Amino acid sequence: MGVEKAMIKEDVRKRICLALDVDSLDLAREVVEESHEYVGLYKIGKELFVSEGISSIKIPQSFDRDVFLDLKFHDIPNTVEAASKALVKHNIKMFTIHSMGGKDMIQAAARGVNNGFTKYGKIKPIILGVTVLTSHNEKSLRDILIDKSLDTALVSYAKIASENGCDGLVCSPNDIRNIRPHISKEILYVTPGVRLRYDIVSDQKRVSTPEEAIINGSSLIVVGRSILKSHDRLEILKKIYKEVEKGLERK
Repeated sequence: MGVEKAMIKEDVRKRICLALDVDSLDLAREVVEESHEYVGLYKIGKELFVSEGISSIKIPQSFDRDVFLDLKFHDIPNTVEAASKALVKHNIKMFTIHSMGGKDMIQAAARGVNNGFTKYGKIKPIILGVTVLTSHNEKSLRDILIDKSLDTALVSYAKIASENGCDGLVCSPNDIRNIRPHISKEILYVTPGVRLRYDIVSDQKRVSTPEEAIINGSSLIVVGRSILKSHDRLEILKKIYKEVEKGLERK
């Protein structure tokens, strides 16, 4: 089941994002050093960023890998615009905002990125609009007073994101087929909720395997727990790589 490093394909590797859901720079560096041959992008979320700050961004970059900053901005437009402008300083590849923040907030994020790129930029980061978190289902949406169906909410958030400045969407791999017919432009689909078939699903309710995600149209799969909680992280990553490769062959 192994994949020799000499056989690694760039078109496969660039579809794999590993979530650095750890709480220290030392562990983050250990994971990146071990995995970077098979990973195109590393996601830094709230746990590592709150623990270690901007220093965490520099670890994947030191291995010539891109950073996906997953802080899910959701605030008043002025605040999101300022934060979006500031993050351009750090040469990240992509970052997340919540689509439910609405069109004014999304447009503000886009202005912030454009102004930041003009002032600081080597890289103009991709804005990803989070649609409906993969931890939600129909019942939990009702709990937060969203009385629309899950599919209706997904399409609505996807449209408002794509029409107001987002370059990509964050959604479950299973959601892409529902969303795509309603989106008028080419857009990235970044998909968490990806698990190997025998994994424990945990708090995510809408999941698929890496192969299924690619076949469904995922541009980039985000994996974390499957690898980080394994006793043999590299072996699990190789299995994920092989599934992505099979998915691309079947598309």
